[in-house]
Amino acid sequence: MLNNLKSQKRISFLLDGKPFDAAEPTVTVSENGNTVTTVYEFMGGLKLTNVFTSYPEHNACDWVNFWENTGSEPTEIITELWDSAFSLPFSPCAPKTTGRAYLPESENVIKVWVPRGSEWSGDEFYCDIDRIFGNHYPNWLEYVGTVKRYSATAGRSAQGAYAPFFNIKHGGKDEGYIVAVGWTGQWNATVTRTEDGVFFQSKLEDTAFSLLPGESFRTSSVTVMGYNGSFADGQNRFRQLVKDVYSPVGKGEVPTELPFCAGLWGGMSTAGCLERIEKVEKAKLPFNCYWMDAGWYGAGEQVSPDEFEGDWGQHTGNWEVNAFRHPDGLADVVSAIDNTDKRFLLWVEPERVRRIAPIVAEHPEYFIFPNDEKNPNLLLNLGDDSAWQYCFDVLSGLIERLHLAVYRQDFNFGPLDYWRKNDTEGRIGISEIKHINGLYRLWDALREKFPHLLIDNCASGGRRIDIETLRRSVPLWRSDVQCPANPTPEATQAHALAYGSWMPYSGTGTGRIWFDTYRFRSAYAPALTTNFTFSEKNAFGDDPEAMRWLSCMCAEYVKVRPYLTKDIYPLTKASPASDIWSAVQYHDPETDSGIVLVFRRENAPYTECCFNLFGLTEEKTYTFTEVDGETYPFDGASLMKKGITVRIEKRRESKLYLYK
Repeated sequence: MLNNLKSQKRISFLLDGKPFDAAEPTVTVSENGNTVTTVYEFMGGLKLTNVFTSYPEHNACDWVNFWENTGSEPTEIITELWDSAFSLPFSPCAPKTTGRAYLPESENVIKVWVPRGSEWSGDEFYCDIDRIFGNHYPNWLEYVGTVKRYSATAGRSAQGAYAPFFNIKHGGKDEGYIVAVGWTGQWNATVTRTEDGVFFQSKLEDTAFSLLPGESFRTSSVTVMGYNGSFADGQNRFRQLVKDVYSPVGKGEVPTELPFCAGLWGGMSTAGCLERIEKVEKAKLPFNCYWMDAGWYGAGEQVSPDEFEGDWGQHTGNWEVNAFRHPDGLADVVSAIDNTDKRFLLWVEPERVRRIAPIVAEHPEYFIFPNDEKNPNLLLNLGDDSAWQYCFDVLSGLIERLHLAVYRQDFNFGPLDYWRKNDTEGRIGISEIKHINGLYRLWDALREKFPHLLIDNCASGGRRIDIETLRRSVPLWRSDVQCPANPTPEATQAHALAYGSWMPYSGTGTGRIWFDTYRFRSAYAPALTTNFTFSEKNAFGDDPEAMRWLSCMCAEYVKVRPYLTKDIYPLTKASPASDIWSAVQYHDPETDSGIVLVFRRENAPYTECCFNLFGLTEEKTYTFTEVDGETYPFDGASLMKKGITVRIEKRRESKLYLYK
């Protein structure tokens, strides 16, 4: 697979309306270890550099394109820019033997798993591969020439119908590829079935631009990984690739252990924060981080005990600590956290700025204004050097002054209309390109200045998850489905299977409902935020029975947390339906141990389910221990071929097993 891709051009675009080859560029190829650099130099000064890197131990590669105008005049117009355009071979599919009245056979098609984007729903990041609609399968490449088209929504890479990840697999053989598009804006992709496989293309959706003299930037990247085995095998191989190659977690000074947080609403009073920190420490709860969310900033003087009260939302973009709520500028909160063994996480949303923020009057040139004058939200233009420097300085100051270990960046609106409004004739796509380049440069610069820093990527939940953001950050709040104080646990369970299949590191929240073990377990993820401390309206630490329950749940989570980044095997579909069971297995192949987590949902009518397990050794005997229950021996062959039968007598209850 690697040699096949290495020998292909992998890129396609028109220069002045003609295929770029027709311009007869000078091509220079150099190789250094696993990196191949191909430089195309055109008359007039256009220079394109394609950097291709292979990862043989993962049977994977990636590439990215860099553009520069070394001349003294604008380049010719570039259109139809496909940053990736390449073929992937598959074993032949048997020809269709039935007539036109019959649906194609599953084993004779190519299937394309593309996860749904985030849209505040229970099926985010899931693809129902065998869903039938309109007398065909939307996710099957049924015949040679079949084309499937995918794109982002509103300029955020994982919003709406699709997220930029693809598992393309032969329907009848254990062979497939995972492709990940690296662009945190408005990407577009097509997958076409060919005689001997598929042809994949991806690009920025709208491009018709020239480069100005001296101008340079990058466009989208693409990652490709080949695998043999089942769909789940491919997903676990990809999770390992992300862990080993892309994610900052556990590399350099960034800790391997993700945040396990006690949540604090930023708009609550300093006294409320200090009281909760004191009670967490007194109870010796095993958190490793305090999470302060929005509401801590601005000039508002309204009481804000939780996120649904106060005028905090009107002050986004004013990143001075709110003196009414925090008279000491959060210094006393920082001091209290410094006196523990825990880290501090802070929410900021630098790209969305309200019109009334002081910086707008001081520097209106930093912003892209919307078409609608009544729209209060402006876009901080990270493609502008002065605006970028202002943003970097503000964030650096907060990280230094407040001793932040985790910087949480949110982004709560779609930027696409702003970018398109800001583009001019002959420069279509440039506003988006420069903004996304500025975003990557911002995160890279922060990580360089603060090597310990973990960046949390939030955009109304998980609406900017792609391979480039996974390089630099972790989505600690992967979906805004968790925003209510009592989030729907069935949606959380579904997200564990769906998001978990695509990324080894992500996080979610438990909500604020006490004594609900079913809900708490539903939120088990590599990173976890508990919000029992979140609202100043709710007392914390005064009920001994409640604190004992919370202490037990936290201890259970800490016990199973190491498994949540290992291989994942969904044992059921990732559905939010209330009348089914949900189950997942996490397996550590190095220790041949793991956990099985099973939920009987509220309206599920049956009391028993049987689940076949994966990744075990047939010849070995495994000891299964039910948390707070009995221990059972099973042989590996039986567990994988016949399965394990789980009985749950009551509805809306769960069982958790550890095995070794």
